[in-house]
Amino acid sequence: MSLSYLFRSLSLGLICLVWSLGSPSWAIDPADVPNDHRGAFVSCMAKSEFDPVLAMDYAEQWLTSDAGGDSFAFYCLAIATFRAGDPLRAAEVLEDISNDGVFSETNYALSLIRSAGDLFDAAGEPERAFRAYTKALDIDRFEPSLWVDRALVRAALGDYEGTVADLDLALALDGENVEALVFRGSAFLAIDELDRAADDALQALLIEPFNIPGLWLRAQIALTSGDAELASSDLQRIIDRDEGRFAELASEALEVVSRAAQKSTLE
Repeated sequence: MSLSYLFRSLSLGLICLVWSLGSPSWAIDPADVPNDHRGAFVSCMAKSEFDPVLAMDYAEQWLTSDAGGDSFAFYCLAIATFRAGDPLRAAEVLEDISNDGVFSETNYALSLIRSAGDLFDAAGEPERAFRAYTKALDIDRFEPSLWVDRALVRAALGDYEGTVADLDLALALDGENVEALVFRGSAFLAIDELDRAADDALQALLIEPFNIPGLWLRAQIALTSGDAELASSDLQRIIDRDEGRFAELASEALEVVSRAAQKSTLE
């Protein structure tokens, strides 16, 4: 396996994946559900934890019962649908109810549309995720993580200039956001801006010396710049501290670097 495959093909996508694997955070507090519908809501949400298909049926029956509280029934339906393995349909429901009058003028509007973006992204629909995150930013432009969220899907769309622009804004709001620094450095690397990539990697590792994606990024920059010693050191640190995909790839990359060094010595 070549180093160009290990790094150039995988780095940005892998770093995106690491920071986009979490489940969306669910929004609605039962205390905020009207008394007439709170019992049904709590029951539906409890079912979604243990039997999402049953919860989907319960929510559908609620919606056809004329009991009212449709917005809360749809919310439970979205969560159950996600837990049943259909993030796309769940995202569509959350996007719809974020515009519902029950939620649109409340603090829930932001969390609903942001969760829709998370699920569109998980469903492999980056264009729709981009639109959802843009709506979220229309509500709150001062939350750094929202700019990072949108930058992730911009990278998935191949829009690296837009990715950097969104991360610039995230870092203007929070200059020590390691996630944004590493991701921006990876975007710079993708467009061959090595010096700027190296600056971001260094800054991220000064803040968090053993950040695994940051070490991976600096190892790639070091190899691209011909510094095999630094690359090997960072790869070994990843192997020593990570148990996931980065460790596997770092082991493969370190083996390739070691073979190249041995060959150079023999020659």
